[in-house]
Amino acid sequence: MSNPGVNSWDAFRSGLARVVRYRWVWLILFAVNVASALLLAALPALGLAAGLGHRPAIRQAADGVDAWLVIETLFSPLADGMLGQGVSTPTPPVQGGAQASMLVLATAAALPLLAWLPTAFVSGGVLLTYAEAPQRFRWRRFWWGCWYWFGAFLLLGIGQFVASLALFLPALAAAIAAIAAAGWLAWIAVPGLVLLAVLWTALMECTRATAIVRGTRNIVRAFAGAAGFIFRHLLVVAGLYGLALLTLGLVHALFRWGLMAHLPLDWWPLVLLVQQAFILARLGARLVRLAGSVALVAPGTGAQSSSSAAWR
Repeated sequence: MSNPGVNSWDAFRSGLARVVRYRWVWLILFAVNVASALLLAALPALGLAAGLGHRPAIRQAADGVDAWLVIETLFSPLADGMLGQGVSTPTPPVQGGAQASMLVLATAAALPLLAWLPTAFVSGGVLLTYAEAPQRFRWRRFWWGCWYWFGAFLLLGIGQFVASLALFLPALAAAIAAIAAAGWLAWIAVPGLVLLAVLWTALMECTRATAIVRGTRNIVRAFAGAAGFIFRHLLVVAGLYGLALLTLGLVHALFRWGLMAHLPLDWWPLVLLVQQAFILARLGARLVRLAGSVALVAPGTGAQSSSSAAWR
């Protein structure tokens, strides 16, 4: 399964054209992103409202917090990493005792998973839409793709999480040990870890694209097909992901050093608008990468025929 007529630049341009053509997909992912961020922010927000918020010290601290900081926390998925990695659970009321503590901990553990589920659900519809370009966007077809591949992509996501821990924790420990032994090894270890992370990301994203293009929910078969494709076209895949990461870096530089450096933070409506525009642009850069991977693995028009054959 290969598409030797497509090079890195062609795949990048094709991905960009598909993202611009199917703007509905872009907006759907943006809405899912915002909903996930709100869900992740729900636990600390409710805890402050129900428990800590009634304490005088907390009320005094809240009086000194600008409104734009609160809105940024609620609406910016940039906080996803912080909230997902470890949320300080509020102290439960004394009357609640151990049962309240267990409830809070269970909710804290479940919220990141619940926030990730919508993205896993819409992935099938997103990739199917890009695979069937230049057909017009159809809602019924999009939702069918979401449902048809949801179970497979959910299983792939769980496997990806477990495999990532098994792969990167030892690699990170080895890199830290090497840097501690000889500082100059950081110039080798850090780029090596970055390349490993990019390769792993490409493998997982190409696995999803391969499943869509082949019209299969067999994740093992899709993974093998993606691994074989990347092995045969490593430079082409590296070129596509290099262009995508360069685009993402330019978006971050424009936002961090261009816009935010000159925006007065007390103009919180404007700050909020710029932040959401940045999130939308960052999401678009990721979608260009996904659509480009579909363009790479799709054998001509086979993407349309294979995925259409599975639709009843």
